[in-house]
Amino acid sequence: MILLADLGATNARFSVTEDCNTFRHDETYSINSFDSIESLCANYLEDKNIENVERAVIGVAAPIIGDSVSFVNVDLQFSIEQLKKNLFPKGLYVLNDLALQAHAIFKIDSNDLSYIGKGKISNGPKILVAPGTGLGLAGIIGEEVIATEAGHINIPYKKQDSDLTIIVRRFIDENERLPTYEDFLSGKGITYFHSTLSGDKDSKLTSEEILLGRNDNYCRNTIELLNNLLASFLRYVTLVWGSYGGVMLSGSIVNSLLLEEDYAEFRRVFEDSETMGNFMKKTPLAKVNIPDIGFVGGLHLARKYMK
Repeated sequence: MILLADLGATNARFSVTEDCNTFRHDETYSINSFDSIESLCANYLEDKNIENVERAVIGVAAPIIGDSVSFVNVDLQFSIEQLKKNLFPKGLYVLNDLALQAHAIFKIDSNDLSYIGKGKISNGPKILVAPGTGLGLAGIIGEEVIATEAGHINIPYKKQDSDLTIIVRRFIDENERLPTYEDFLSGKGITYFHSTLSGDKDSKLTSEEILLGRNDNYCRNTIELLNNLLASFLRYVTLVWGSYGGVMLSGSIVNSLLLEEDYAEFRRVFEDSETMGNFMKKTPLAKVNIPDIGFVGGLHLARKYMK
């Protein structure tokens, strides 16, 4: 039996697989409730009364650049070798959480995609982008997935929408640094935009409530500004990656932030390049609708490396 885990900065999702084609015993925990990855994994196995799990595929919200792994948006660190020795002696595959999810794209069905404009996902280079607690991006080239930390690119502080300029200036004053795309294109960014635009810095509205409040002017302005920023970010990273095979978006925030009524303007901003407009027009854009996308990616890796 193989453990599958998708460990973000807010939620830790677990399941197990026996055949590498299906998963079961899925469970979600608040990652802040645990002080180590080892205790988190052990707690899940104990809760579900699952024994003889000596292999695992684990995606984490962190860059993987050696044995020592440190999460970006939550205070957790662990050693891959130590985790393998203590819990998964027969096999452990650790990768970035967006890279884990990107492995689900290899078996994607057309019914799992909602297209934004014309064009269909093709065999060329692709990217998967997921705003959440942070902002993840993984590249897909052929059969390879490349994890990135593109969400930590600074937002250019020059010609900008006047409302965005106000938000950027507030952020700089409060944090003494330029904002990154992850600072804004994330759950915390939604509430930050709304509190700045409304002038109510003590607002108790959650990001979910803001995204559902399209009848309120401040909520709608927040949504429009975030969609504009997301579309421009996608334009930049599309040109960097040369991802003419397609740009895909996943996650619950995207499903609430970007609705069909927003598609035309989103596509216009995405294509707005004076020098590469034709390239952008030909690049497919789509939302990915795969439930438990991390587990689906984990199954692909389990078949590839552990079956």
